[in-house]
Amino acid sequence: MWTRGVRASIGALLAGAASQAGAAFDCTDPFGNRYLSARPIADGGVQCVPVVPPVRAAKPLTSQDVAGILGLSDAALADEVQRRGGSMLLLPPSGVSISVGVPPADRITAYDPIIAAVARSFGTDVNLLRAIVHVESRFNPNAVSPKGAIGLMQVMPATAQRMGLADAERNLFEPEANLRTGTRYLRLLLNMFEGQPELAVAAYNAGEGAVMKYGREIPPYPETQAYVQNVMAIYRSLGR
Repeated sequence: MWTRGVRASIGALLAGAASQAGAAFDCTDPFGNRYLSARPIADGGVQCVPVVPPVRAAKPLTSQDVAGILGLSDAALADEVQRRGGSMLLLPPSGVSISVGVPPADRITAYDPIIAAVARSFGTDVNLLRAIVHVESRFNPNAVSPKGAIGLMQVMPATAQRMGLADAERNLFEPEANLRTGTRYLRLLLNMFEGQPELAVAAYNAGEGAVMKYGREIPPYPETQAYVQNVMAIYRSLGR
């Protein structure tokens, strides 16, 4: 639970970062993903409210600021996040992660050729892969979660190493390496759960151990259940 002082201090950082990015609106899409935008977005069912107050940051955010906001202990990762401008912040009252700035509209299709190629190479449904990327990073290759998950498929460095990716904390920022690593893990989960996408998606979010613990069912974690619902809703819409 955030204390009032912590909320205020993080809120100030959020407002400052929003100002640096030219952001003046907090926007939520139909799937519950939240963005900071320089202007309200009028299409796609997105709802926006003004950021209050839109103040100027006292100084640019440093890698140390980013590390503190994200709770990162790895200075090298913090430097990489800062260099690429892919940091994500916590909106204090709800704890929902948001990215500074809205990705361009064409970002949603920019990675289609790579996603299609990777899906073919692992025998994975391309629409399921696209749905996971949409929910995980909103197609932002530089996204970093508060827990340290990186890139398009929000792969944890430890998972990437398990999947055989060297120098994971750097290479996960590369779209193709990230997609191949995340899809390799997804393929493993699909095999483990007999091709059932809901269980594979739940395991992608909560870990295969959690799904096994609850008798090969979606774990009763609110975050995981919402995640599965969001991914599957997008997956089904893409298949129409």
